Amino acid sequence: MTDPTWARTGRAFAWSYGGLAIVAGVLVTVVSIGIPSTDNLAVHYAYIRQIWPELYVSFLLFMAAFLCLVPIGLVLREFFGRGIRSELLYASFLAAAIVGVLWMLAQAGSAQVVSRDSAGLSPQELDILGRSSGIWSGVINWLQRGFLLFASLGTYWTGRIALQQRSLPAGLGWLSLVLAVFYWLGLANLVLLDLGASLSGELGSILIALGSLVALVWAAWLGWVIGRSRQPSP
Repeated sequence: MTDPTWARTGRAFAWSYGGLAIVAGVLVTVVSIGIPSTDNLAVHYAYIRQIWPELYVSFLLFMAAFLCLVPIGLVLREFFGRGIRSELLYASFLAAAIVGVLWMLAQAGSAQVVSRDSAGLSPQELDILGRSSGIWSGVINWLQRGFLLFASLGTYWTGRIALQQRSLPAGLGWLSLVLAVFYWLGLANLVLLDLGASLSGELGSILIALGSLVALVWAAWLGWVIGRSRQPSP
């Protein structure tokens, strides 16, 4: 990496990814605490209507965070040097960004329909709306799985190339691999649940949540290292 502009770009987008993800995650967590179950759809949808503005903002912030993965992948490709593995790294982050944005768009669209159309509906009409929302939930769940797959591949290739080239600190390389493992374990749990296995859905959510926390550390560390780099990689 001979151009300092690459270093500044990598740091800016890595830290932007982490910052946007933190704000969006905290916002959606705070407003979702205490959300009523779907046993009473009228109460559940009434709560969704109340928190819709906050959900809307959080979806936009998550989309902005996911888009940061594109320049992160581009900078890492230049940092490591062109090769089949660095191209796979960039393609993985690009795919993660695209699928992640589609994931948030689907969530925003589903929540918007509920917020706009659920007021004043009869119990039978709410049941019909709930069934249609269930179809959207299936689409959203698979988009989430797609994001986890591509994001984990991106961090996997980052760690593998970094350890091979020793162009990044070894700790950051291993952290990249650990992050990929967290995502793979969470993804495997969710896929096995889809296949009817008797597993806890909360386990997959916990693994993904832990992976998300590790991703924040990864982004902060990556931004720091890339931002300080001025020399071409081996």
